[in-house]
Order: sequence, then C-alpha cells, then structure tokens
Amino acid sequence: MCGIAGYCGPASRFNEERLRTILRAIEHRGPDDQGLYTAPVPGVDHSGPDARLWLGSCRLAIQDLTPAGHQPMVDAATGNAIAFNGEIYNFLELRAKLEHSGSPFQSRCDTEVALRSWCAQGLKALDEWRGMFAAAIWDACRQELWLVRDQWGIKPLYYRWDGEGVAFCSEVHGLLAGGVAPRQLSRRGLEDFLRFGAAQDPVTIIDGVYALLPGHALRWSQGKIEIRRYGEQPGQGDGGGEGLAPGAVETMLREIVRQQLISDVPVAVFLSGGVDSSVVAALARQEAGAGVNTVSVVFEEDRYSERRYARRIAAHIGTRHHEVLLRGGEARAKAVEAISRMDQPTIDGINTYVVCEAARRAGFTVALSGLGGDEFFGGYSTFRRTSRLRRMQQVAQRAPALAGWAAGKLRSGFGPAANQLGRYLESGDFWEHPYFLQRTVFFPQQVEALCRGGVASAEADRLAEARRQGLAEEAARLDPLNQVSLLEARTYMANMLLRDSDQMSMAHSLELRVPLVDQRLAACLLAVPGERKGFGRSPKLWLRQAFAPYLPPEVFTRKEMGCTLPFAVWLKSDLRREVEETLGRNPGGLWSPPAVNEVWEDFWEGKVGWSRPWALYVLSRWTAEHIVSKTAAFSP
Repeated sequence: MCGIAGYCGPASRFNEERLRTILRAIEHRGPDDQGLYTAPVPGVDHSGPDARLWLGSCRLAIQDLTPAGHQPMVDAATGNAIAFNGEIYNFLELRAKLEHSGSPFQSRCDTEVALRSWCAQGLKALDEWRGMFAAAIWDACRQELWLVRDQWGIKPLYYRWDGEGVAFCSEVHGLLAGGVAPRQLSRRGLEDFLRFGAAQDPVTIIDGVYALLPGHALRWSQGKIEIRRYGEQPGQGDGGGEGLAPGAVETMLREIVRQQLISDVPVAVFLSGGVDSSVVAALARQEAGAGVNTVSVVFEEDRYSERRYARRIAAHIGTRHHEVLLRGGEARAKAVEAISRMDQPTIDGINTYVVCEAARRAGFTVALSGLGGDEFFGGYSTFRRTSRLRRMQQVAQRAPALAGWAAGKLRSGFGPAANQLGRYLESGDFWEHPYFLQRTVFFPQQVEALCRGGVASAEADRLAEARRQGLAEEAARLDPLNQVSLLEARTYMANMLLRDSDQMSMAHSLELRVPLVDQRLAACLLAVPGERKGFGRSPKLWLRQAFAPYLPPEVFTRKEMGCTLPFAVWLKSDLRREVEETLGRNPGGLWSPPAVNEVWEDFWEGKVGWSRPWALYVLSRWTAEHIVSKTAAFSP
C-alpha cells in the first residue's frame, strides 16, 4: 500500500523539488520508504528533448518488508517502471504463471508481479489482477505513461491535465501542496457535495482536478492523453454467475478472505455487529485460526451502539475483541480532527476515522471491513423503495396536477422523510432514475439557494454528463433490482464509502481491505436476477443462507442499525456550539446566510434530518482550513 505521484510532460513545468513536496504531503500513506524515478522522454513533437517523466512513491510495506519492495520499481530488461498503490490478492498465482514463462523475480511483493505482468501483456494484464489498485506505469518501449484504476474504485487516483503534461497523485491534497492545481473550489464539485454528500467522480471539489474513473486507464503519449475503459463490464456477459447459489457464494468468499489475509504485518477485522462484518470476521477466524483480532467503535447512546452484538459475535467465533468508546463529549474533537484529514469533504467517514485510529494504535497495519455487503447482497432499503418511487413516477406522469397537490401536502408537516419526498416531486430530478432520491441531501433548487462559491467549468460539466450517460447505459443492461445494486456501488459506495475508507485509513497509515468488493464476485452476483437473490424482499438473503451455520441466530433476525454515528443527538448537544460558530463564519463567502439559517432552523423543528446541517458544517470547516486559510487568492 502506498501513495503515488508524478508528472509526464514538458520538464520546464515540473521538477524534483515539486515532486518531493507532493510526497511530503502524502507521506502518511506510506511512512516506511520513499522513492523517486525520472527519465527523459525523447521524440515528443511539441517539446523535443525537454519532455520528462517523474514517478514518486511513499511506501507502506505490507508484502516483503525488505528493500527489494522499494518503489518506483524498474524492470532492467525493458526500462518499464511502476509506482503502485494497493494489493493484488492473487499475486502468488500470477507470479507462478510468470515464472513458468521464464520471468525472473527479485522480491516477494505484488508490485513486481504487477510490473512483470504488464511487461508481458500490457493493458490486458489488468484483466487478471484481482484486488484494489491505482498505478502509474511507464512503458519505455512505446514512450507512454499509463494511469490505471481498479474496477470498483477502491483505490483513488487524481490527475490534472495542463494541455501538454499530466500530473497525478493518490490525493487531491498532494496536487494542491505541489502547486500543480490552484486552491480553487469547483462549482460542479460543490453542487455534487450538496446533492449527495460527496463530489462525484470524475469531478472533484477542486477546479481542474479530476478522478480517474474506476475500471479506466489514462494513456499519455506524444503530449496528448486519452481515457478508455478496460475489461468486461457488468451485464456484458454472465460473469460466471448463471449457476451461482448461496453455497457457491460461501466458497468464493472463503477464497477471497483467505487471499486477503496474506500479509507480512498484523491484520485485524472491523466488527460492527451486523451481517457483513460478522461474515468477514467468521471467515477470517476459520481461515486464520486462533489469534484473529476484531475491533469495534461503540457509543454511550444505546440506540446507536451495537456493542452487545459485536461482543456476542466475537465470543461466538472466538476472536480477540477490542472496543473504542466514542463519547458525545469527544465528538467535537474527533470531528474537527477527521475533517482536517479529509482529502475531500464528505458527510460520512468520522466513524471510519475513529476505528482506523484505534486499530493502528493497537498495532495493526492491515484491517478487513464488511463494506460492500449492502450493495451487492441487497441490504439497503433502496431496493424496496425504488420500485415504489418508479410507480409514483408513472402515476405522476398521467396526473401531474395530482403530483403537485401531493407534494404540497407532504411538505406541510409530516416529518423529514415526507418533506424530502415532497421536494422530490417538485424537483426536476423527478424523471431521473428514482434510486437517486434515496441518496439526495439537497435538491437542485436548494443547492442554488445555498451556494455562492466555486468556479463554473465547462469541462467538469462535460465529464459529469458523460459519466451520467455511462452509468445509465451500464444500468440499462441489468434488471431493475440489479440496477439499484449497480448504482449503489458506482455512486454511494464508490464516491463516499470507499473514498472515506481510503482517506481515513491512510490518514493513520493503515491498509483497509474490503473482501465483499471483489470484481469476480460482483460480476457473478450482478449476473443473477435480483428477484432470485431476494432483493427487495429479504435483505442479504444469500449471505444469511450461506453463513447461518457459523454465526449466532440474532445476527440474522435482528434489524440492522447501519454504521451511523449519533449525529442527531450530538448536533443538539455536544456539537451544537461548534456547528453554529462554523456556519456563522461563512468561509470565503461560500453560503447564502439566510438559506443556511433556514436549514438549521428546519433541523431543530424536525423538518429535515441531521445530514443537511452536518453537510453544511463539514464543507464550511473543510473550506476554511484547506482553501481559505492557505491562499489569499480564493474568491467565490
């Protein structure tokens, strides 16, 4: 696991000191080692001999702790080089195949496997990589730089294109620290944040900085870039899932967890007490034997704490269990601390920050999480509600006057959920896929009333629209229930949960692995009709059927709470003063004060849930610390 960064283009626009500055900004991602590689790029028409490649890496040593795993890694025979962030879990299998073909190895790490498989197959090698990764690969023979990212976006990779050269980094902060991009908020990124609680790939919160999309590769050649998808996409084939059943899911997950336990450093499992993390913990215990460690975050507020369930499961499967208690009185300090470590603002992630900190302090360098179970096994309420909203769309299309009347009634005092539904009926979003209502924080007209900041960018709008069309085409190949699964994974999971997991774990130099987000497992599951898997009827039916023999019955019979902090309580007590003062400062003239005050008052009157004022607080505090305080040039 690492942080990677670099540049390819005119040498006059980049240098070693700039790269070192970027690496210092992301050294928390890899405190064990740091390396640089540079090479001339001859034959580039626009700049002649002036073009140059720069690769940099901060290494968190997981596989092969010796200097043999140093990065960037260079193949002496071809001159190819790689800076790699992530894990290839089937690297031992791939290494055996490469050795059989005559490839020599000098290390025991998966980075060398990635480099040598690229030397042998080029971009096609990625089809065999099972894992999480973002990598920069220099193809010396073709004088091309490739940036690649795993199929589900577990590991991030950001870039900025200056018209001739491309700079890239594992974190937006690195590009800002190196002066590659100005500290200027993106209008589209701001709108995305207010709409969904996080900027939506490929747009980021910073103007001119973009995320490489999951399952995509960027090629720099002769001063130009192109971006393409690689590999088979969900719905293009059966994914091997035609004959899939709960028993086969157990077999696949057992193999996945076994591979993801491979490490030369201590490993823990995050255990919330819900189905997903319990399944991962049980499999880890069975595959690794005695000595497996589990870690939980618990709260004083019983309504939100799953302490008793996590303890029951840990005792049942036989793990060494660790708890970290987060009291309301500590919430302010932890919230401020976590927001300061966010690469991009998000309304989630505080709990991930706390549990990652606890795991690292307990001596672990790797942790396994149950993230992905809700998306691929139908755990969210969105699987039930989306079909109802679709029927509402059909009625409203036939009777628009009735829809308008219903919207007014719903907004007249039936609580936050009804108010949100009423706004949905009134919004221009109503004819989009009904799934998106489930993840909407503020609707477009609310965003317009709230937000004054940011720079409008035609390029950001173009990329966002292309992404929207791509998602629609990808979803159209699936049945309605699997469409929800795909959209959950491509939007909420990718842009919030996985991004939070990466930035909050790496803030503590901890590698977080997600066994339920496996590309082969996901392809197989999406090939099975949603009805057959019980989507919309029985949450996580296949997980329940496959793993009932290994876990206490209450894991499957109780209502899951989700991993949510008691923000609704804290905003009215321990965090109240902090939030009010932060919103009142209005950093950079970001907000319309009357619109912000209305949101805060609506929260206290029970008209909206906690996520609305919390979103405004997070963005205000993040902007004050990372934009306004670090540049006098910021102007909304």
